[in-house]
Amino acid sequence: MDELRNEIESLRSQLAEFDAANRQSQSTTSEHYQSQLLDSVQESVIGTNLDGDVTYWGRGAEHLYGYTPEEVLGKSITFIVEPEEERVERERMRQVFETGSWKGVYQQRRKDGTKFWASTIISLVTDKAGNPTGFIGIDIDITEQKQANEELDQLNLAIENAMQGISRLDREGRFIMVKPQYAAMLGYQPDELLGQSWTVTVPEDSQPLAREGYETMLREGRATAECRALRKDGSVFFKQLLLVKTFDARGERDGHYCFMSDVTKRKQAENQLREKEAQLAHVSRLSTMGELVAGIAHEVNQPLYAIANFAAVAGKKLENRHDELSQTLQELNRLVAEQAVRAGEIIRRLRAFVGKTDGVRSTLDMNAVIRDAVAILTPMTHVADASVRLELSPTPVVVHADRVQLEQVVVNLVRNGLEAVSGREPRRITVRTALDESMVRVSVEDTGIGVSEHARDKLFDAFFTSKQDGLGMGLSISRTIVEAHDGRIGATPRPQGGLVVHFTLPHAPGEPRSQAECDAGASRSTEASSANSSANRLPS
Repeated sequence: MDELRNEIESLRSQLAEFDAANRQSQSTTSEHYQSQLLDSVQESVIGTNLDGDVTYWGRGAEHLYGYTPEEVLGKSITFIVEPEEERVERERMRQVFETGSWKGVYQQRRKDGTKFWASTIISLVTDKAGNPTGFIGIDIDITEQKQANEELDQLNLAIENAMQGISRLDREGRFIMVKPQYAAMLGYQPDELLGQSWTVTVPEDSQPLAREGYETMLREGRATAECRALRKDGSVFFKQLLLVKTFDARGERDGHYCFMSDVTKRKQAENQLREKEAQLAHVSRLSTMGELVAGIAHEVNQPLYAIANFAAVAGKKLENRHDELSQTLQELNRLVAEQAVRAGEIIRRLRAFVGKTDGVRSTLDMNAVIRDAVAILTPMTHVADASVRLELSPTPVVVHADRVQLEQVVVNLVRNGLEAVSGREPRRITVRTALDESMVRVSVEDTGIGVSEHARDKLFDAFFTSKQDGLGMGLSISRTIVEAHDGRIGATPRPQGGLVVHFTLPHAPGEPRSQAECDAGASRSTEASSANSSANRLPS
């Protein structure tokens, strides 16, 4: 019996040894299998104990970091980061110990010192009983991907800065992607435009231009176009479009991108530039006309002078005849002579007004300047069927100024008034003068429609005009002349409707010079100027 018991115990012992050996063999086989499996993975796989010392270093890790397993096994895993980042690395492992895993992107270091960006997953390893035994980490080099993303972000930023709004449309022209700025430019929220046709964002009369750009994009792959855009509230602005055709994975067209910029300010500037160029061309034509008028006036003055002389001779012949026919002829002859003199006076004033002078200043009676300026505008006054009333100071209001320039100011103001009263009742212009302390005040009042407060603020700016065919230069030139004479000019609304333009000039006590004296001074100045010009042209 004892011998049998001993045999049984021996068999049990052998069986236990066999079982232990079998389990060891299975474990070794399993570990070898797992090692082969992990080594076949291209990504870096690293195992550590709970202290962070390397216990497994896969082939992917060897390739990524440049270390062999013999170089790193047993070392702290912190060698894969910069020394100043070791504390952060240990903090990650602490988080994994508490939460079971960690995922993120951070910069790591290779054996040769180069750095790269890695996408990392760290997991906690436990035994069968669930007790933590270490960590396993998987790292993927995403440096190229990150650089590509950064370049793409920079490209997107550049595009968004260059083209303020971005959207994408399908083959039927319906919005399938709308960036917030694109929607905001049109007064929408992005989701309000999704599924809608592009036609809701373009006025009907501008849609042919947009369609033309669309057709070009279909043919050539991309196109630019400019047209008006329609906001949700019905207001419009000018937009520039860049259309780029898009394709699906099979290479078939699936829609297009639309990049949009607001170019309203640029379009306004271009329009203003064209207007200014047209206005300057008009000014040039007016300058040429002024020279022509001066030449014509000179030529017409000679026959007028002859008519006046012939009328005087005829008058002498008729003086001694007293029959009824002779008296009638004498009266007609007087009227002819009178009108010839009047025409000659108008010609003289025109020549003085358009003639070039060097700006001779003299002591003038402003009342006389106004009378001459209004006389120049007599034909225009008749055409406008308007009246020009003079309410001038009973005593001379004397200024020291250039007569021709002041006439130009008065002509500009009265002419503007005549244009303002066109089609109105009553059609009346009133010109007043007064001495206000040490200043001579001149005002030109019209019964027209007046101007808005906004327009009054810009009334004297160059090229500003409220008239369709206006140059916008008359009041600007008038301000320049008045201010050059140490004066001030402004405009106020007329209470009953219309406008009052007024200017002041320093009063200059003394006797005013006559028109003839002014003309003589101007003539001497012109002759001196011509002589100087001739002298300047002589060879040295």
